[in-house]
Amino acid sequence: MSRMIIRKLIVHGASYKRTINFNEGFTIISGEKTSGKSLILSLIDYCLGKSEKIDLKVQKELNAKCDQVFLEIKVDNETLTLNRGLKKKSDNIGIYFCSFENIEGYTPKTVKISEAMHFLMTKLNISEYKIIKYKKHSTNKELQTVSFRDIFRYVYTNQHALGTKDFLEKKTTFKSNKNPHAFRMIFNLVEADKDALKEELVNAQNKIQDANRVIAGLNSYLKDKDAADFNVLFAKSDRFKKNIEEQIQAKKKIIDNSKSNDNNENELYIKLKKDLEEIANELFNYQYEKKHLQLSINSKKLLLEEYILEQAEVDATLEINYKLVIPDQNIECPLCHSTVSVHTHDLVHQSTDSEKMLHKVKNEINNKISLVKSLITNELKNIEEIDRKIVRLSKKQGILNEAVGEFAKETDVPFLSQIDSINSLINRLVKDNEIVKEGLRIHRKISEKEKEIEGLETTVTRLEKELKSLQISDEDRNKIFDFLDDEYKGFMERLKYETDGDTFIHREQYIPFYEGSNVYAHDSGGLLECMQLSYLGAILKSKTQGYAPGHPGFLLLDSISKYVGTLKKDEQNEKKQGDGKSQELEQKSVEEQDGIAEKDKIKDPEVYEEFYKILIELSTNHQIILVENTPPEKFDFLYTKYTFYKGERGLIDDEKNEFNEVDEEV
Repeated sequence: MSRMIIRKLIVHGASYKRTINFNEGFTIISGEKTSGKSLILSLIDYCLGKSEKIDLKVQKELNAKCDQVFLEIKVDNETLTLNRGLKKKSDNIGIYFCSFENIEGYTPKTVKISEAMHFLMTKLNISEYKIIKYKKHSTNKELQTVSFRDIFRYVYTNQHALGTKDFLEKKTTFKSNKNPHAFRMIFNLVEADKDALKEELVNAQNKIQDANRVIAGLNSYLKDKDAADFNVLFAKSDRFKKNIEEQIQAKKKIIDNSKSNDNNENELYIKLKKDLEEIANELFNYQYEKKHLQLSINSKKLLLEEYILEQAEVDATLEINYKLVIPDQNIECPLCHSTVSVHTHDLVHQSTDSEKMLHKVKNEINNKISLVKSLITNELKNIEEIDRKIVRLSKKQGILNEAVGEFAKETDVPFLSQIDSINSLINRLVKDNEIVKEGLRIHRKISEKEKEIEGLETTVTRLEKELKSLQISDEDRNKIFDFLDDEYKGFMERLKYETDGDTFIHREQYIPFYEGSNVYAHDSGGLLECMQLSYLGAILKSKTQGYAPGHPGFLLLDSISKYVGTLKKDEQNEKKQGDGKSQELEQKSVEEQDGIAEKDKIKDPEVYEEFYKILIELSTNHQIILVENTPPEKFDFLYTKYTFYKGERGLIDDEKNEFNEVDEEV
């Protein structure tokens, strides 16, 4: 059963970087209001496909320092890093098949948000499915996808939804209408359509074939380049890095020794050489880009040949089975030897469903051929543009080389010949290392495709199993809801609510009830919060027992103290006698409830502590990330990983800038 774990959140800019690490069990992030602690959950939500952008007019510190965010996650045994821009290209998500520390050696798979959500569903081995709904302001119908974002509402509850009637985004109709379907996906209660399952199965099998073709093409390329052994390439790259660093240090030593010889002529010569070096780097980059495009074109040509072969096979099948005509024949009677003329111009076979299917396949192949040809044409145009740039830069390089040659004849420039020699050596090493790194990237692409095949094979196995057992038995369904009811009522009792009346999870609406009324009917914020947390806790416990395979297996919660008293009376009296500043800190979360009606508060700090005990129990098998103002001391000491303050000591804190730490080490 698949499970997702949030490992790291990294906010990143040109001159700022900070990493927030999370425990695999229970993590508390505490702090003052407007310190950026809730922003952490919003950024996780953003990386996992939230459609709304982060409001940078409100998050001014984030806007000033950062332009992108990374989220390192672990799905089962695979580590992935998701990347999303805060200011530009926010409609795309980059996927690295590695940890954040290793992203420099990988090329991200950049996709639209919807594709990224489908990717996460595949990794979690959950099938998206479509529901029929009416279009807005129309009687026409359309298909709507129930996806990872719908399941995620059962994972992340923000501070504006917890303890309110907007739980599971009830007030947003187009989202809340999909909640029952998301619940059924979580508990595998969807009675899938047989044809839809078959179509998904065929698509998965075709993707496996496509991935195998890509792997074969990449392996062939590596073999041609004598780069088939990853370990050999890795060792070479490591040697190149060490040699480059040695040459840089040697160059630095020569420059330090030559600082006394400072004149305008040397500066001009150095500028000319610097310009030449920049041109050489640009030329190298263009050549590398051209080579990459040529590799891409070759891969597409191989794919095009496969499609053309498939097209020929389909045409042949249509010709033989559905277009073969029996010609006019004269038949001789074996008894009287008279000749009988027979006219049969009718088709041997009539149009069938199979013929229609073959025509559909042929059309799909034609579309694929057109698409691949179009892509090849575009990439050839890109190569032509690169060639023009290379010619232009080469001319400029020739002019500067002549100027440097004439300058060197007339000017005494001590040490520069040594520096030139080292620069030349460094450039050669860098280029050689880039060639090796290209091979390493292709090896990693192959590894990525192999993992994709593993995931698709898991999907194929699951779909084949689902095809064999399309109907969900009443016995299995009852087991799930009996377990949910027991866990839900157990949590409610621990939070000091009697459950003798109608307290259960509704078997058609899939929402919690207390004393016969659902979670949206009650008015007390404290009761609503207890019902909601008990409900989410029951779902997590169900995953532990194998009943909820479609839940990602973690919870994100914000401000659970909103509707409860956080200090016992004896503790409050002790604080009054102690330090005033300490009292202010401990009672902060209570004071922040001023905007909440008295009737909505649960003035029982034992309930608040029980919240923590429940979350700690759940964190034995599942990740829980909680944002809270001031947790109880006994839990704060053990589980609080970060404490944020207002202003410059919040999430964006210059003292925590990891770029500064690197500069100090250097």
